Amino acid sequence: MRQRRECLIAALSAAGFAFVQPTAGAGEAERPLSQALWNSSETDNIAFLTHSPGECLAPPKTAGADYRIELGRAAFSNPFLFGGAAARSGLSCNSCHRDGRDNPDFFLEGLSGEPGTADVTSSIFSKSREDNIFNPVPIPTLVDIAGKASFGSTAQQPSIHAFVASAVADEFQGAAAPAIIDGIAAYVAHLGSGFCPEGETPQNVTRAAGDIARALRAAEQAMQRGEPEMADFLVQSARHGLGLIHERFRGDKLAAERGLVADLSRQLADLRPGEDGDLVALAGKIAPALDRLDLVKRRLRRKERQSLYNRKQLRRVYEGEGMDD
Repeated sequence: MRQRRECLIAALSAAGFAFVQPTAGAGEAERPLSQALWNSSETDNIAFLTHSPGECLAPPKTAGADYRIELGRAAFSNPFLFGGAAARSGLSCNSCHRDGRDNPDFFLEGLSGEPGTADVTSSIFSKSREDNIFNPVPIPTLVDIAGKASFGSTAQQPSIHAFVASAVADEFQGAAAPAIIDGIAAYVAHLGSGFCPEGETPQNVTRAAGDIARALRAAEQAMQRGEPEMADFLVQSARHGLGLIHERFRGDKLAAERGLVADLSRQLADLRPGEDGDLVALAGKIAPALDRLDLVKRRLRRKERQSLYNRKQLRRVYEGEGMDD
């Protein structure tokens, strides 16, 4: 058990270092993308990084549910939701439940047995569930979870809300606000197999920018509702999404594109409410930020073929050849 724990700590430390380092020029071309840090050695990283299973999200069932769902959707992919080692290493709900489904490629030495499994009773992420047994279980899909009678594979919970709250607090030492837990529960409850897209979903600038735009629109709603903590979290989620785009545009030839993303991230930082922030005024700045995001997206799409959204470029980097100009 101790050896397994030490291996896992080393893996998390390495993952955390890679996650927080800024994406610079060609000198970092060999560093794996953060979205692939949790993949097994058997994973086809090229396929993994260019397509995802697709999100099976049903439309809101009640008026006003759209805000809660979007808040939960943003939190689902935000590593700042968690605490401890999970947050430091960039782990999010989406790392294990990709697009809300399972993830047969997930693997972390000392935490996983076979790829697609995880020991959710390990003290590495949270001491409250430590059972001193290496007992990884398959990572389940969350699609259609709303139809179940109980929730969770080990510490079963009576409701989706209780399941989410327990996962965040007990498994990963998170301390999320109640509204965020409500949002994640609403998001998960709206994942249904009848709403899955046909085929896989491409991972590209357009989708990444779309996720950022959704988080910003939800931030605008939070400001209008007088919820500064939620607005701050959503702006933070949008900036995290920009970071994922930033690391895809590597190499000296794409320095200008990285600069555009960095500038936009700084613009969004000014939207984070302070203690005495004027939420009404901040809400009025969301529309210009969305316009800027659209402009940056169009500029990035012109160079997308040279970035690590492109299969050819990914293959060259993962095979150690460096990016092709």
